Amino acid sequence: MPVKVIIIGAGLGGLCLAHSLRQSNIDFAVFERDKGPWDRPQGYRLHLEADALHALQETLPPDLHSLFQATAQHTQPYTTILDRELRVLKRLVTDANHDEANWPDADETTAHCNVDRATLRQILLTRLEANCHFGKRLIRYEDHASGVKAFFDDGSTVEGDVLVGADGIRSAVRTQRAPHAQVVDAGIRAIYGRVPFRTAAELVPAEAFEDIFAIASDERKVFLGLGSVRFPEAPDIAAVRLAKDTDLRKQDDYLVCIVGGRHEHFPSDAMALRNASGKELQRLASCLLNTWPERARAVVDHGDPTSFFFVEMYTSVPCILDAPSNVTLLGDAIHGMTPTLGRGANVAMRDAALLGRKLRVVASGNIALTEALASYEIAMLAYGYEVVMESVRMGQQRMGQNPLP
Repeated sequence: MPVKVIIIGAGLGGLCLAHSLRQSNIDFAVFERDKGPWDRPQGYRLHLEADALHALQETLPPDLHSLFQATAQHTQPYTTILDRELRVLKRLVTDANHDEANWPDADETTAHCNVDRATLRQILLTRLEANCHFGKRLIRYEDHASGVKAFFDDGSTVEGDVLVGADGIRSAVRTQRAPHAQVVDAGIRAIYGRVPFRTAAELVPAEAFEDIFAIASDERKVFLGLGSVRFPEAPDIAAVRLAKDTDLRKQDDYLVCIVGGRHEHFPSDAMALRNASGKELQRLASCLLNTWPERARAVVDHGDPTSFFFVEMYTSVPCILDAPSNVTLLGDAIHGMTPTLGRGANVAMRDAALLGRKLRVVASGNIALTEALASYEIAMLAYGYEVVMESVRMGQQRMGQNPLP
């Protein structure tokens, strides 16, 4: 049976779902509230583990998947703990979180990758241009037995058979689909920035570039996190050719630095922090480390002043969804989490792959839509909230994150 899918949100999860539907020849359209794909900072480095790597392999066409592989840094399977002198204290083995039931035949040879978020998003946007509509903020939707109608703030509407909220932790879809689902302040603030690779290499140990992530903290639980993004020096010829065809943005290697901690350690005027310049935020990040050795502060001080931005961290509170309808959710829209484990994007892409499979079966006429979405939501809520809870536990331990209500 023909199925038209409305996807609200052009983040990594929404775009991964779009590619899954495209591969299955299912009609879809993506609507994003931002005016363009680069309208606001969304972070730099992403750590991808088995969930995301398998989802990308499943949903992307082979040439785009090759391009992804050619732009990814394969890391050692460790999280590195540093002291405030940035010396290595220990390296903790990090699980790839490979789910054999979900991907029984998947290749685990590259279990961990660091990637540049903007590069990955550009790859995911490739060939979806005709289906992606920017500057479209969802106001509300109406769902009924025969379909769903979405209403946008510019007065336009669109109708389909199913609507998917992939619109992040401030999801307009969740507000209507699950008004009981809470999002709470985690009590953590952070400042993100980028340090050029050559400069950073003189200041931090090699493990900060080889491993998934490195972190140091003090008795206040103020932390300095470090994660590398290094582009392979010799990507294969097909990927290079495709990169030219897709106008892939050229990037230099860099180290992302994150300075964060409890909100009490930051100025109380959050609005001023959101509007502060990169240089002002860089100066604040350095001041937060003013009791640390000069070497640690130098990492922040040598960052690109234009690259720094401020983040307030929030988390979802686990809940259940009521009876399935033709509206569902994926990613941060339903199980948003703090970045303590670095798994938010991974779980969102796992959602996308699973939901794409369910909608493919619906399109084949072998299962009813509400039955397929019920099956998806049961699985998604179970594994998604398991990661949320683990993220909270780790956040409390490392950063003093607020407990869940």
